[in-house]
Amino acid sequence: MDGSTPNATAHSRAMPHWESVIADMEATTAEYDDDGWETMELHPGDVTPLWSEEDGEFGLDVLVPDNEFEALEELMDGGVSFDAFEAYRALADGLVFAVIVMEDREDETAVLYPVYYDVQGAEEMLADAMDAGKMYSFVRTLSEDRIRFTHDDPSLFQPPEEPETEDADSAEGTDE
Repeated sequence: MDGSTPNATAHSRAMPHWESVIADMEATTAEYDDDGWETMELHPGDVTPLWSEEDGEFGLDVLVPDNEFEALEELMDGGVSFDAFEAYRALADGLVFAVIVMEDREDETAVLYPVYYDVQGAEEMLADAMDAGKMYSFVRTLSEDRIRFTHDDPSLFQPPEEPETEDADSAEGTDE
């Protein structure tokens, strides 16, 4: 990032908390595994908020390694279609951290990935999502291959309302 984007300092501010967010994702994955679900974890190298003024799209741009993206593509090519999602959120250092769980409830398959964004830097993205009545996550590679997830309840991406805390909010929604 060149410093002019709203999320310019979010990456460096997220790093002290990132290990805890990954641990939360792993614990959530273990819960799904214990319940008999097939799970896949994605490990983003960067997360950037997008809003419609930039390119007509809004949501979270989630950069993942090629091998994880290819595994996700294979999973979806195999017939998995996500019909619900959960968002586990927390607030720290002016950042929203969330573990997103995309669910195919019929096949009991879940894909989990952590995200973060600067609360002030993502205001336009959040407004676009609330206006549209949906939020997007764009999981992509450096080569710009991408998969778009649609989340039909954008309020689950809003910052938690309570003061900064280590405890995460859990919210559930359905997906298209």
